[in-house]
Amino acid sequence: MAHIGNTQSAIWTRFSRSIDLAVVACLAIVAATGAIALSPPAPVAEKTVIVAEISAPPAPKAPSVRQRAPQLQPQFFPWKAPETYTPVLPEAPKPAIPNRQQEAFLTRMRGQTPFRASTHDNLATHYGGNWREDNVSETSSGTLLSIHRVKGESMPYTIAELQSPGKYGYGRYEVIMRPARGSGTVSAFFTFTGAHFGDPHDEVDIEFLGQDTTKVHFNYFRKGKRGAFEGFDLPFDAADADRLYAFEWTPDRITWFIEGQPIYSTPTGDAGIPAAPGKIMMSAWVGKPFIEGWTGKPTFTSGTGAHYSCVSFVPMGGTGPGCGDNYTPPVVLSP
Repeated sequence: MAHIGNTQSAIWTRFSRSIDLAVVACLAIVAATGAIALSPPAPVAEKTVIVAEISAPPAPKAPSVRQRAPQLQPQFFPWKAPETYTPVLPEAPKPAIPNRQQEAFLTRMRGQTPFRASTHDNLATHYGGNWREDNVSETSSGTLLSIHRVKGESMPYTIAELQSPGKYGYGRYEVIMRPARGSGTVSAFFTFTGAHFGDPHDEVDIEFLGQDTTKVHFNYFRKGKRGAFEGFDLPFDAADADRLYAFEWTPDRITWFIEGQPIYSTPTGDAGIPAAPGKIMMSAWVGKPFIEGWTGKPTFTSGTGAHYSCVSFVPMGGTGPGCGDNYTPPVVLSP
């Protein structure tokens, strides 16, 4: 029994140790688990989330006053009763484009003048009649350009035009004239050049519409582009008497005059001022039907016309006689 007892005791001893080790291991695991449970949780790494902010594009800003293009403003002059008049040309630089004909001149529009009559037909233009030399006639005080209704011609009217042989540029242009009366007619004094003369279309105008001769129209073109044209009410009927009209043309401005008084000037800085020298021209005409909205329907009396009693030119910076030198405004009797 003693032998058996010793054997059992050894086995039990080993078993007891195994249990003790297991218990110790379990206790260690429990302790470790408790320690983990009781310890504060490890910080969790934060995920960085990038949110793209989409914003509306900024609204366009209105340009400041300095950024805005300057507005060109023409100059208007109040009407004044005419006084003794002496033309004075402003000081100005020499023309950028040389004038081919720069001598001053004055003609009373009788006898020999520097102008010749146009004689060609106008089938392909806005003119409603053909230019005829027979429509140019001398009077006791000047020259009459008349408009006639005709039969047997290629067009229903004959009209009249005078033009200078040479071209003139910057300077002062004066005319004493009386426009034609009657709806559909146009009377003009102007400088002109264009493709027919080998130039761009440059022009400066004084025009009257026969449907209302208490108004005058000022017009100009540079390379075919029309400038800041204007029309004005007159304190008289221009078709009643010959009166003095003028314009001064310089590289940077055109100013129009009525009886020696400035009436209208082109805007300062206007890039549309004509530059090419042109022919001095006078005309009395009627247009084709497509411009009757401007000229009026042609109800005029055949034989009406525009009368010219003086034309003068003084080059810019030069001297010479002018139509206004001895001009006296006509006396208009009250009805």
